[in-house]
Parts: sequence; C-alpha cells; structure tokens
Amino acid sequence: MHSGTKYIGGHSDMLCGVVAVRPGKLGDGTQGSDVVRGLREDRVFLGSVMGSLEGWLGVRSLRTMELRVQRQAQSAERLVHWLSSSSLPTIKNVVHSVTHASLQALDPANAWLKDQMPNGYGPVFAIYMKKPEQARQLPSHLRLFHHATSLGGVESLIEWRRMSDAGVDERLLRVSIGVEHWEDLRDDLLRSFENVEKGEEGRGSEMREGNRMGEVQIGQEGAEMPEAASGAV
Repeated sequence: MHSGTKYIGGHSDMLCGVVAVRPGKLGDGTQGSDVVRGLREDRVFLGSVMGSLEGWLGVRSLRTMELRVQRQAQSAERLVHWLSSSSLPTIKNVVHSVTHASLQALDPANAWLKDQMPNGYGPVFAIYMKKPEQARQLPSHLRLFHHATSLGGVESLIEWRRMSDAGVDERLLRVSIGVEHWEDLRDDLLRSFENVEKGEEGRGSEMREGNRMGEVQIGQEGAEMPEAASGAV
C-alpha cells in the first residue's frame, strides 16, 4: 500500500492511494491474481475510483518521479552531512543533533541499509535544536521552506512537530526537502540559525489585534492561533 499523494504525486495537488499485489503465489499460498480480483470486486461496490483529474495528475507526476526523488534524496543527504559535520559555531550553538538514514548507514552494523535503499536514503530528516524556543522560532525565519505538515512535494517543508503532536520532543523539527538547489537551502538554514542564535523573532511572531500578542496553543487536535489570520508561528 502506497500513498500516491506524496512522492508519486509529488506536487501537493492530488489525493491518491495505491494498493499493489505481487504476481504469482503469495506467502499464505493464495494467488496474487485472486487477490486482485477480490480488490476489483470491492471497488465495484465501494466506489473507490479515482477521478479523471487525479488520474491525469498521477500519470503526469510519474513521468518525473525518478528525477524528483533522486534529486530530493541527494540534496537531503548533502544537507544532513553539512549539518552533522559542520564546525561553524552558529550550528554548534543551536543544533543539538540530526537524524537521517544516511547517518545510520555510516555504522558498519547497519550495512543492510544500503541494500534496502540502494538509490538514496530519502528526502526527509529530523533536526533537534538545543532549546524548544529555537525549534519554535526557526520556521518563521526561513524563506525557501514552507512551514507545513506534509512531505513528498517539489517544495521544501519544515514543521515544528509539537504543533501537531503534543507527545513529541519540543525541540524536534521535521524537514522534507524539495527540488530546490541544496546550496540555496543550506544558505537559508544558516541565515535562520544565525537569527535564532541572536534571539531574533521571525515572521508572524508580532501579529497583534490591538496590543494582544497571538498565543500559540498546542495539542493533539493541532495548533490554533485565534489572534492571527495566517502566518508562521
């Protein structure tokens, strides 16, 4: 089962799910063709058929899927390497750690990762900041990253995960890399790290109604900012 909405679609403009069945005999002894026949019968009665526009968007996206995902994965690996090995004082002062499969693969005990992911380690990684307030503020300083809860699109995204999940580490940022040039993304991150290090507030932090500051609420049902119509946290 695959989410066609993410990397298969790749442009954040379609909803799609894909169920694929291996041909021949399956592990439980059933034939793949029998499973497919049953799925098709379910589709007849449940009506789970994609619209014609979504079908066209999906075919369009498949034509560039390999190019997109390889570019995204390569850029993510370069950014992860830069973040994890940098000697810049600014990065050392604000970034606690970075997690990505490419870093796991450096351990000889994880040699199996290369077999599992021979063409790249994926475009998504996590950044843990030194302080929770730094993680909250960083997305507001970025210019090339959208602050949003998604992944797989051609645009780079970053999310302060505590906004949508109250149970995670407050220092956690999830990053999904798009097709922009990795050096542009690197420079955007570095400039934003410098602003966070200085304690500067980002875009959207001074939104007011009268003299009231917008207060961010966090929880399992998502964040609300009643005093602000839009903008980053």
